[in-house]
Amino acid sequence: MSEPKDDPTRLPIPDRPLLRGEKVWLRPLEERDLPAYVAGINDTEVGGLAGYKAPMSLLQAKGWLDHVNEKSKKGEGFFFAICELGDDRFVGTTWLKEVDYWHGAAELAIYMDRDHIGAGFGTDAQRALLTFAFNAVGLNRVWLTVYASNTRAIRSYEKLGFRHEGLMRQSWRGPNGLEDSVLMAILRDDWETARPGGG
Repeated sequence: MSEPKDDPTRLPIPDRPLLRGEKVWLRPLEERDLPAYVAGINDTEVGGLAGYKAPMSLLQAKGWLDHVNEKSKKGEGFFFAICELGDDRFVGTTWLKEVDYWHGAAELAIYMDRDHIGAGFGTDAQRALLTFAFNAVGLNRVWLTVYASNTRAIRSYEKLGFRHEGLMRQSWRGPNGLEDSVLMAILRDDWETARPGGG
């Protein structure tokens, strides 16, 4: 259910969001996003595929949000809600974590709600996040891990220019027990070459 339009605590939806793609824009995560966040985590097809191992409560999610907000303040991570352009309702989340300025690297994570999987929203959100990572943060390498069986996600990462760096056997324990995962990464040079008008 959407919140009332006259809610004074909500910021207006920007016409020209700072972090945006063709379908989505990224804004800071807020406490009002937590019910939708928890619903996604507790959905096997969303949270399970994204690597969440156990159900999460709203109280646990609040603790997580407080933790990541502290990391954001210190520049140790950047955590965003994904919204469709022209709307500010949470449809997913993406973030850069384990930011290492010395080596110019960070880990990317993402999940989209059930209604936004497979329609290009996640790829678009990651494109916006990578633009931020390489241009604003100044990183040189962004990496991620994904279940080897999650071929849809792997195709999305490949489309953006991520390359396979290795297979980690039985490295993730999820809803189906231990599974293999794939290590993938994209370098700034890969990004410049892969994006339209690059290289």
